[in-house]
Amino acid sequence: MKKNFKAVEDTLNRLYDLQTDHLASFDKQALPDLEQQSAKRKIAISRLIRNVDTLVKQLETETETGAETESMLFFLKDRVTGLLEQNRALEVKVHAVRDNIKNRMKQVSKGTSVIGSYRSSAAVAYTPKVISITN
Repeated sequence: MKKNFKAVEDTLNRLYDLQTDHLASFDKQALPDLEQQSAKRKIAISRLIRNVDTLVKQLETETETGAETESMLFFLKDRVTGLLEQNRALEVKVHAVRDNIKNRMKQVSKGTSVIGSYRSSAAVAYTPKVISITN
């Protein structure tokens, strides 16, 4: 059981470090690669689920649960709670980046329509339809 617990603990530590790096990337880069980060977290979470399933199956087969087992489970619960808090912080940062991009897209759209309004209607009507290659 200690081997399976160690596997879960190692996976939790890797996921914690991964999320810490992803949170730090928001401060280092203007726009981190969110798709790649999400894919890495999904892989780590699938490993975690697989390791937890193995640990739970082993705990189900054992008839005695001692104080050591309970302390291990409380430790895992605390680590998972910390990961959920990190995940919420990541979610907040991703939403902030998304909202910032939306606002900038609106500004660009407004700028494009303003620039178009400065053209005179005569200039738009007399634009050449064919480009002459020979002069």
